[in-house]
Amino acid sequence: MGSAWSSLGPRLVTLGVLGLGGLAAAVLWLRRRVTSLPDISVPEALYTLTRGQERFKRAACARALGSIINGEVQVLEELLDESQGKHPEFGGVLPDGRGVLAVLLDELTVNADAETEAFADLLLHCTAFDASWDETDEWNALTLQVVQHLKEDLNAGDRLATLDQSSVISEKAAALRRRLRGERTAAAPEGSNSSDVPMMLSMNSRVQCPVCMTMQPDLVRCPTCRNVGYCSVRHLQADAERHQFWCTK
Repeated sequence: MGSAWSSLGPRLVTLGVLGLGGLAAAVLWLRRRVTSLPDISVPEALYTLTRGQERFKRAACARALGSIINGEVQVLEELLDESQGKHPEFGGVLPDGRGVLAVLLDELTVNADAETEAFADLLLHCTAFDASWDETDEWNALTLQVVQHLKEDLNAGDRLATLDQSSVISEKAAALRRRLRGERTAAAPEGSNSSDVPMMLSMNSRVQCPVCMTMQPDLVRCPTCRNVGYCSVRHLQADAERHQFWCTK
């Protein structure tokens, strides 16, 4: 992830066209929905998904990424890179070699509880081929790479076939399997509605201070995850409560 981004998907784009009154109301509505969880950046969400010890936090990260990933090429590219372990300088070597897509699959095949749907929804977002464009489109090319990675590297088709057909995610797992078999635009059930969706910070916290949005080459990094950098120790301390909620050894 080489540069910061200022737009994060349909939710923020929608806010941009509402006008000042509508924008204020929408922001207040969104804030009411997410008051239980601190804001989070894309790198933090990827880190917590692969290394977090608490399942409800991992599910919240999956929902947060799912809320902004559609059409966001940079976000999907970073997710795929992380799944393939391409950035060990951020967060260290993946535990047990499991990247984020492997973790999502494990969550579907090992667990079956109220959080499971969040992980299925994110997998569906990552494989959502846009039929209005061909495979040379940047987003579509990445979704095909995700499908290939799931099939060839993670044996996702066979693993999904073992799921209980009566489970809450059986229809979503079936849609994923169809996509893995080559049905690029296989329809999927709607995503789950949950109030536990953290707001996404609209910057790349690896290269930009989340407190003041400063970009500089010598950021002061979180010593645990190295996924968040600050312009100064003072801003690291100012953001400690929010970041430490997501950060884990």
